[in-house]
Amino acid sequence: MTLNEKIKTLRKKIGMTQEQLADKLGVTRQTVSKWENGMSVPDADILTNMADIFDVTVSELLGYDAEDVPVNDYPRILALLNEELAEKNRSRKTILKIVKIVLIVIGAGFAALISYILFWMIIAAGM
Repeated sequence: MTLNEKIKTLRKKIGMTQEQLADKLGVTRQTVSKWENGMSVPDADILTNMADIFDVTVSELLGYDAEDVPVNDYPRILALLNEELAEKNRSRKTILKIVKIVLIVIGAGFAALISYILFWMIIAAGM
């Protein structure tokens, strides 16, 4: 289970809303939503507080067995997760740029077609 899924599952398990979790952690509800949707990850301090709220270890929250990860590795793991998210966002942005270009080309093609048809309708009407 990924970190975002783990956060959402544990939050729901204890019957807490995103707003309530956000209040306890001193962040906005939108921040909690971004964590749960895999758009960002909490920093190490918040992760520690979150683990306390959920009554699990940070290792468990990160998806490891309780003793698998030394505490000093948490920032490294979070940095890796952030890099994965950045790569995913770069890919998403590239796809959106391609879609935008295709839509512009299609729109220009339709505009040219309509102009062509109108031109010939005006020519035919004038004759």
